[in-house]
Amino acid sequence: MASTTNSGSAADTSLLRRIRWPIAITVVVSVARMVGEVRGSITNLSGGRLAALGITWLAFVFGAWFGYWLARSGSAPRVRFAPLWGAVMLLVIVVAIGWQFGPFLERIPDAQTFAELRPAVRTLCGIASTLALLAFVVWPRLAWTMLAYGIAVRAFVVAQTWLAKHQGWDTHYTKFGPPGCEPADMSTTMFAAATAQMGFWVAFTVVGGVFAGSVFGRRSSRSSAVS
Repeated sequence: MASTTNSGSAADTSLLRRIRWPIAITVVVSVARMVGEVRGSITNLSGGRLAALGITWLAFVFGAWFGYWLARSGSAPRVRFAPLWGAVMLLVIVVAIGWQFGPFLERIPDAQTFAELRPAVRTLCGIASTLALLAFVVWPRLAWTMLAYGIAVRAFVVAQTWLAKHQGWDTHYTKFGPPGCEPADMSTTMFAAATAQMGFWVAFTVVGGVFAGSVFGRRSSRSSAVS
């Protein structure tokens, strides 16, 4: 019993050690992004418009890094063709975004649009979460690592949303959907932010990280075999 407890504690410590620097780097990028938006040097349009100074890309960067080191330590995907499965899951997310958000591209950011946007966001959260569960089948250890990392960094984004709303800053953090709908009150803003960040973006982080990690973890395994 004591051995089981000790091994569990060691695993928790190892996970925290593995993700702490990626979390710190992501937080620094998030802060730099907010400062840039407040100063007007970076776009504040809804969604961030895939700006280079953003944290979406870091799911792939750190997923690759986590996958590389997990493979070096002996972990591996549980299914064959893991990179292909990861690519398919990402493609499904991209198609789902176009399916749900496409009708809103030319809409004006008013209360009616925001009300109609909510079911679309819930649908995307459901799809992304389902795919994230499948990512756990592909590579459980990497998926758990990405989940822990994703929850931490996306919780920080929710906190940034509160700060931006409280200070009245014009940033993308308080705007939702393609039209950039911005709720007037704090409670609605925070609920929308928490739903998007924890319901969609955490799941996206898991899927994207497992894809990238499967690609680079495979290379790491080959390198280890050669050496």
